[in-house]
Amino acid sequence: MGNLIGRGNVRPKERPIRPNHTVPSNVKATHKDHPNHGYKDNQVKTTKYTVLSFLPKNLFEQFHRFANLYFIFVVALNWVPEINAFAKEVAAVPVIFVLSVTAVKDAYEDFRRYRSDKKVNALTCRVYSRSEERYVKVEWKNVYPGDFVHLSCNEIIPADILLLRSSDPGGICHVETSNLDGENNLKQRQAVTGVMTNMENFDPRWFTYTVTVDEPNTSIYNFKGYVEKDGEKIPLNSSNLLLRGCMIKNTDFIEGLVLYAGHETKAMLNNRGPRYKRTKQERKINRDVIWCVILLLFLCFFCAIGSGIWLADYNDLTKNTNLVPFIPFGDLDQYSPLYQGFIVFWTYIIIFQTVIPLPLYVSVELVKLGQVYFITQDLELYDEESDKRMECRALNITEDLGQIEYIFSDKTGTLTENKMEFKGCTIGGVDYPHFPDEEFSSESNFDSRISVTNFSRNSSVMDNLPLEPALQRELSNMCLRSLESVELTIPPHVKRVQEFFLLMAICNTVVVSHHPHEDMLDESGFLAEPAFNKLGDRPSEATDKYNRIQQTSTPVFVRASKSRSFGSLSASDLGDYPGTPSEGSVTGSSFLSDSSSQTRYEAESPDELALVRAASTYGCRLLKRSPDKVVVWLPEDHEEKRVLEETNKHLLSYALRGLRTLCMARKVLTGEEYSAWLVKHKEAEAAMDDREIKLRDSACRIEADLDLLGATGIEDRLQDGVPQTIAKLRAAGINIWVLTGDKQETAMQIAYACKLFSKDQEVFTINATSKELTRDLLEHHLCQIDRDQSVRRTPEQANADAAPHDVEHQRSSFISKERSYALVIDGHTLSFALLPELEELFLKLSQKCHSVVCCRATPIQKGNVVKLVRDNLNKMTLAIGDGANDVSMIQTADVGVGISGQEGMQAVMASDFAIARFRFLERLLLVHGHWCYDRLARFAAVMFYKSMLSVFVLFWFQIFSGFSGSLMIDSLYLTLQHVVFTALPPLINGIFDKDLSAETLLAYPQVYRPCQAGEMYTHWTFLVILMDSLWQSLMIYFIPHLAYSNNSVGIWEFGTTIDVCQILSILLMFGIENNSWVWLQWFSLVISFIIFWMFCVISNAFFFTFDHPSNPYWVMEMTISNPIHSCMVVLACVAALLPRLFVRTIQMSLFPNEIHIARRLEKEEMEKGDLQVSVHSPEHKENGDLFKASELPLENAAVNVRQRSRSTASTEESVIT
Repeated sequence: MGNLIGRGNVRPKERPIRPNHTVPSNVKATHKDHPNHGYKDNQVKTTKYTVLSFLPKNLFEQFHRFANLYFIFVVALNWVPEINAFAKEVAAVPVIFVLSVTAVKDAYEDFRRYRSDKKVNALTCRVYSRSEERYVKVEWKNVYPGDFVHLSCNEIIPADILLLRSSDPGGICHVETSNLDGENNLKQRQAVTGVMTNMENFDPRWFTYTVTVDEPNTSIYNFKGYVEKDGEKIPLNSSNLLLRGCMIKNTDFIEGLVLYAGHETKAMLNNRGPRYKRTKQERKINRDVIWCVILLLFLCFFCAIGSGIWLADYNDLTKNTNLVPFIPFGDLDQYSPLYQGFIVFWTYIIIFQTVIPLPLYVSVELVKLGQVYFITQDLELYDEESDKRMECRALNITEDLGQIEYIFSDKTGTLTENKMEFKGCTIGGVDYPHFPDEEFSSESNFDSRISVTNFSRNSSVMDNLPLEPALQRELSNMCLRSLESVELTIPPHVKRVQEFFLLMAICNTVVVSHHPHEDMLDESGFLAEPAFNKLGDRPSEATDKYNRIQQTSTPVFVRASKSRSFGSLSASDLGDYPGTPSEGSVTGSSFLSDSSSQTRYEAESPDELALVRAASTYGCRLLKRSPDKVVVWLPEDHEEKRVLEETNKHLLSYALRGLRTLCMARKVLTGEEYSAWLVKHKEAEAAMDDREIKLRDSACRIEADLDLLGATGIEDRLQDGVPQTIAKLRAAGINIWVLTGDKQETAMQIAYACKLFSKDQEVFTINATSKELTRDLLEHHLCQIDRDQSVRRTPEQANADAAPHDVEHQRSSFISKERSYALVIDGHTLSFALLPELEELFLKLSQKCHSVVCCRATPIQKGNVVKLVRDNLNKMTLAIGDGANDVSMIQTADVGVGISGQEGMQAVMASDFAIARFRFLERLLLVHGHWCYDRLARFAAVMFYKSMLSVFVLFWFQIFSGFSGSLMIDSLYLTLQHVVFTALPPLINGIFDKDLSAETLLAYPQVYRPCQAGEMYTHWTFLVILMDSLWQSLMIYFIPHLAYSNNSVGIWEFGTTIDVCQILSILLMFGIENNSWVWLQWFSLVISFIIFWMFCVISNAFFFTFDHPSNPYWVMEMTISNPIHSCMVVLACVAALLPRLFVRTIQMSLFPNEIHIARRLEKEEMEKGDLQVSVHSPEHKENGDLFKASELPLENAAVNVRQRSRSTASTEESVIT
């Protein structure tokens, strides 16, 4: 809102634009002497790199990541002669590999941007050439501010252009802004009036005025400026500006002046790339990376101290030799234990560097890209009606979909269709229901008879009375003159009905399409039409549209005509009612205009307004459609009071039926009142400072003292599947809030309809007028809940003497009978509840309520509610909406979901994910959210596991090598172990593995809860990984160590055996962690071991080494020829993985969680071939009550499984006894 509302008296910066044809021809647009010099040209460049800058700039960007800096530091450290542990070239291989993968990805993305830029810059348009004195065809990149541009229908606008001329006589231009904001509905723009007097013969050379506008800014809907002509400042606003990227529609051609070009256009200033957010899982990974650093420092300190101690003891034993085998020849006193410990510390930094997984971050990015791809390709998330599929706009938060705890939803267009269907109206206190499927008699609803003298034609006499044509004409004229002299008696209610439908006809916008006009170009790009300066003329029959307002005794025809400036409404059959012209038109504009005959102003509210000027007998009338809260007042007239009371009753009745209500009001203005207001309004239009505030004040002045005509009831029915989706999301443990701008009664009825509220719930309604009253109501409801809970006995008290195996069943019965609560709060009260001194009370009450509905909430309040829950409760939040008023909460939430509905695409453009229907949220969260989180959590765990495993194996060897920093495994093997030999399986698992099928996840939404609680990757996960890798390293190292203790095997054969055990154990562990097997998972495991084996065999077959003095020649062949080798590999792998298998078996058998139970049920039901994808029991489906978690199939199964586990354990204990 900061862009829309003026701040203080600070005057915004302005820039003058001078037409280029007024500048001497020898001064180029890019020359410093040109008056428009310094403004951006129209060439677009969105690439980040050039051929020369790519390498240094990309490396600089990658070095901003801590992990990359760490590994670069280790590589540099390895080049120090006294502390190097690996071969210098070999140590740099993994770092270069990771940096190269990222660089290739960035280069590919930048190359795609380059091709897109080249394509856009090569587009052509017609620009006025002073030398040729006509429009010529030029590329977009050669368009500059100050150029005149000619565009035809269906042509894309190349820059931000000031509309000076249109083929429409009234200066109207229709544009489609789908490329800018995603909206397909056409918008009207108006040519600047008062600048050129003869627009029909317009010539760009005549326009010599300087245009002063704002500096470039990101506000699409805010633009201010003026054209200074003869000392008068003609104001400019957003209706005069055509934005780059939009398309000309329903207009033959337009001409305008380029104001902003290239990167200064509003489209480019608002062009943001994919949104980046830091996920909850990523924060956990970063935390564990810190633990890895602490572990690294501990191991290095331990080994450094061990090295110093060992060296000191060795020095005491060799006082006469002064030589230590692994220290350079020289005096031992120069290499004190303290100094040697310091050197060895840095050596171990190099050796244990892999404790921090080098490919961790780049692998996580690849996994997320794969997940995003399969989410967007899910046909279950495709809406055939709108032909829209799921869209991922944020590529790095897929796992957050599996941890959502609160959902904040809009109502209109999100839970409902946003397709309005007329269901009835109230006029003058009389209710008129609408029955579209029944015959409707106008006489049965209101009396439209008019008392007049009866002029009728007696057919029996006239048929037998011969009349000459002249006499018949004279008689007809006499009858008409007599009729004109009759005073018509019109019931007041009929007048109100007439004006009610007249308001409905005027306060809307109708756009009529026609065949597009095309400019003919010759081969050189010139306009071949010599008459391109003439206004277009279209057949009237193609531009008039007639709509009949039915269900009235006197038919009224509405004609929307494009032949007039603003469209016209003709009421030719209204009759000669007093104050209404018998033949005339009522004109209303739908945008800002400075025309003296039609004036229309814009307000902050979304209501459609129209200032109508008709014939002198009709007067000036302001007609308005508005939500009822805006226009309800207390009239003084008794009859008007009665009408207001009846109308309020009807409004309440409509709201209780779930209908949207809209009031119709009018105001009759005198000529003096209108003229006085118009003067002030024009001053507000011309203001450069605080124009929006002044226009809003002008709107408030004229909207006072409106007369209520009636109201309408519009049905906006629920989308298909909304109640079922909400039921499943709540069964998954997700709290759902509805934040809507609708009235309270309508919001509550929708909440009942979509099963957000149940009939057995107690609903707290809070409507307060002050902060003190809000506090009292919040405290009162909290005390009421506490009293209700205190009078109930806890299940432990109720079942103190019950048998242990009955407690679970009784607990379930107790929970099912527990009373639930719902909260409804209006926007005015919400403004008090969100104050710092009351927000804690509001949160406490909200947490104790199963459902919360905030009605009459403003967009800012929606965002503040989401922020309050997110920050104070530390919960994962998701906001979903479809309109511009939902953007605030969508951007505030951890995950924003936009629905591409009827209200444009602002919500989609601000969101992280876009779907077409609310029901798709069920599959997005319960299926893809579960999969993505589960995969990524286990992926991070195995990445830390394999890194720590290799480090601990090297650590045990240091104890037996005097902490000398020696290695038993070739450095090349260690280098390639994580980036080649074991890199593919975790990537495949992270993209393809499924712990449960989609059908099971949808059938048992409770399975979502472990993901929601983050059970797959908790604070203890790192400790478990640490202990597991520590155990496996003990088995992998000491079994070969003990087996070879009395054998004359070499150090490289010993190290190769350990490396084979290590690689095989890691790959087998990947297999254990797999939940579903696809051929890619089999392939990744097999091909990884084959690559390792073949590399070892081939590299050992050549007599060379990467790490002097090591010599792995023929080592693999010698190792596998030893008969002990195979036995040790099998024994070490089994011993290493046995505890993991044992713990998993115990957990799944005795302590199963929801996922284990669902997996067991899935297996049983798959065997039966009867997997029910539903959480609805028949009795619940019939009465429409909410589904209790304890009554769902999975909960009952969990109780049974746990009871069976306990009984089995009890039986085993009795047998032992």
